[in-house]
Amino acid sequence: MIYHLLLIILFNSSQQSVGEVHIHSHQKNYSKITTLPRFNFNINIIVEPSLSIAESLYEQKDYFNAITEFERYLFFNPSASQQRKIKYKLARSYFYCNETLKSENILRALLSEQDSLSQKAQQLLAQIYLDTKRYFRAKIELNDLLITAGYHNKTEIYRALGYVALQELEPQTALEYFTLAQDSWLITKTHHILRLPKKNVSLAQLLSTFIPGSGEIYARRYGWGILSFLINSAAIYGTIHSIKNKQYLDATLIFTIFFTRFYNGSRNNARDFAISYNQKNYQKAMKEIQRYYEQNATRFSIEK
Repeated sequence: MIYHLLLIILFNSSQQSVGEVHIHSHQKNYSKITTLPRFNFNINIIVEPSLSIAESLYEQKDYFNAITEFERYLFFNPSASQQRKIKYKLARSYFYCNETLKSENILRALLSEQDSLSQKAQQLLAQIYLDTKRYFRAKIELNDLLITAGYHNKTEIYRALGYVALQELEPQTALEYFTLAQDSWLITKTHHILRLPKKNVSLAQLLSTFIPGSGEIYARRYGWGILSFLINSAAIYGTIHSIKNKQYLDATLIFTIFFTRFYNGSRNNARDFAISYNQKNYQKAMKEIQRYYEQNATRFSIEK
C-alpha cells in the first residue's frame, strides 16, 4: 500500500489525470477497490538549438564547434529567414577548418541567387580554388567578380589574377594585372622574371641535330653534352670503320643500335634540358612571390 500511496502523490503533483486505475486489494472475506488517477506522460527532452550559441562560437573563431551548432540549427529550422547567411558562415567555418570540399559545395549552392551574399560566396570560392591550386577555375570566378566588385576589392582581385597568370607561366599577363592593382613590389618582381635568362628550346634541339651534344652544352648541361658527343662520335667512327673493312653487318648494328639511339637521345635531351633550365630559373624567382602571396595578397578581405 505504501507503493500505491507514493504513486498517488506523484500523480497528483503532475496534474495530468486522463482516466482511472483500479487497484484490487484482496483480503480474507472481502475485496476493496481503490480508485486512483491514471496518467499519460508525454515528455520531450529535445533541446532546441540556439542560433546565438552558434554565432557566439563563430565570433570566438571556434569554428569546429560552430559547425555543429549551425548544422543543428539548420536541421531544426529548415525554413529559417536567415538561412543563406547561416549557410555562408557555415561554409566559412568549414573553410577555416580546412574542409574545403564541404565549404565549396555550400558556396556553389549559394551562388544560385544573385545578391550581396552571393558575391561574398563567390569570393570565398575563388580563394578555395587558389588554395587548392585549381587556377583555371579560380580565374573564372575572379573574372566574374570583376564585374560586381567595388574598387577596393578589385585591387585584391587584380593581384590574385596576376598570381594565377604567373602560375600559368604567363608573366606578361601577370604584369598587366599587377599594374592595374598598382602594386609596385609585384611589378618589380615580375619585371625581374621577364628579364630572366632563357634558353631557346628549338635552338637547343637544332644544335644537337647537327652536332650531337652541343644542344646539351648550350642548355648548360656540360657533362651530358661531352658524354653525348663522345658516344655519338664513337658510333660514327665504328660505323665508318666497319664499312671500310666491309663488315656491313657490324656497321648496320652499330648505326642502328648505338648511333641512332644516342643521336635521337641527344636531341631530346637538349630540348628537355633547355625547358628544365627555364623552369628552374622561373621557380626560383617565384619563391619570393609565393611567400608574399601567402602572407599578404591571396587572402581576400572576406567580410563577416
